[in-house]
Amino acid sequence: MSRRSALPFRPPAPPPDRGPLLTPEQVAELVGGVSPAWIRRTVPGKLVLGQRTVRWYRDDVLRWIASRQTSAAAGEVVP
Repeated sequence: MSRRSALPFRPPAPPPDRGPLLTPEQVAELVGGVSPAWIRRTVPGKLVLGQRTVRWYRDDVLRWIASRQTSAAAGEVVP
């Protein structure tokens, strides 16, 4: 039985830095004028860490806010 040579080990690339995790209250402060419950229902990209523990990456939230502002400036209806 012949042995095959092992493939060289390459560690996976680290994930991109997306900023710290934010609570619904912190996201509501960034968005402004909304409740944490609205944040939990509406903002995409949430990480469900437990039954009632939900977090978002700061940079993902900022990107989402910017995309909504761009859409609103272009005259599109943003739900």
